[in-house]
Amino acid sequence: MVYSILKDGLSYLIKYTDHMTPNVTESAETRIREGFPEQRLVVLPANAIERSRILPLVSQLHITHIGSFLTAPHHYVERKDGAPQAILIYCLTGSGSLYLGDDHYTIKPGHVAIIPPHTPHIYHADDKYPWSIFWIHFSGHQIREVLTSFDIDRSGPRLYVPDTHLMRDAFENIYASLNYYFSDAGLLSMTSELMVLFSKIKLHQAHIEPQKQSAQNRMMETLQFMGRHLNMPLTLKDLATHANQSVPYYSKLFKAHHNQSPMTYFIQLKIRKACELLDQTEMNIQEVAHKIGYEDAYYFSRLFKKVQGTSPTSYRENLRKLFKA
Repeated sequence: MVYSILKDGLSYLIKYTDHMTPNVTESAETRIREGFPEQRLVVLPANAIERSRILPLVSQLHITHIGSFLTAPHHYVERKDGAPQAILIYCLTGSGSLYLGDDHYTIKPGHVAIIPPHTPHIYHADDKYPWSIFWIHFSGHQIREVLTSFDIDRSGPRLYVPDTHLMRDAFENIYASLNYYFSDAGLLSMTSELMVLFSKIKLHQAHIEPQKQSAQNRMMETLQFMGRHLNMPLTLKDLATHANQSVPYYSKLFKAHHNQSPMTYFIQLKIRKACELLDQTEMNIQEVAHKIGYEDAYYFSRLFKKVQGTSPTSYRENLRKLFKA
């Protein structure tokens, strides 16, 4: 089935292929694949997808289908053989269900579902509270790396990013790339914005279970606590106490989220502040060290060199040479 739609002044050719069989239904009146009020649905033209597969950078990750449903009562999709691409679905409001084999996942606001390529699946809106969603099909050489980064194989297909405004804005930036009419630059823009969306998921991901969300939120609050106390010699116990958690649990939770220990993170914050002071002030090394909580300037200098690869004095000299050139 082939037809065209007009959206934002652009005409798009929409083609359903074998892996996108329309209206897999028990009854066409009760199950709908697409055709919702104010829907947006774009399948990139075949020549744009072919160029995406060979363009530098774009070939690593590129979008093949993109859309959003403001409200989707009776929405139902079944792909018995899966799709050739990976599929990302983000729920803004309402709820729905996702089935992968015998496994069922409830999808609620803030949930991100990522379905790997060639994975049989069914997803549908809740009968009582149908979802509002945006969705993206994406392909490329780096799909496996994306799935591994989000731990999809081990943790299942659901992630949780509670900031729906943040996610919606990221999607709109991707969608705006369509205004470049599938030029090479437009395809690169679309890939770049997709990577921004992935980075926002990683940065703002929270735990799906409410109890663990609370623990994670307390852990995240310690980041602001660190930032407010760069002039203090905080210990790991201080940070864990602020999060109302044991030292081992706090350390494990922090490392799982930031891929480094709390104290390594805190030291990097301190050194980043030291870099600002070396650049923007005339403080001597002792004063800079004191400003970020180190009484011993020699210890501070050793720590600075370990993190930055150069001494504080050389760092300042190199900056000034750079901006004089």
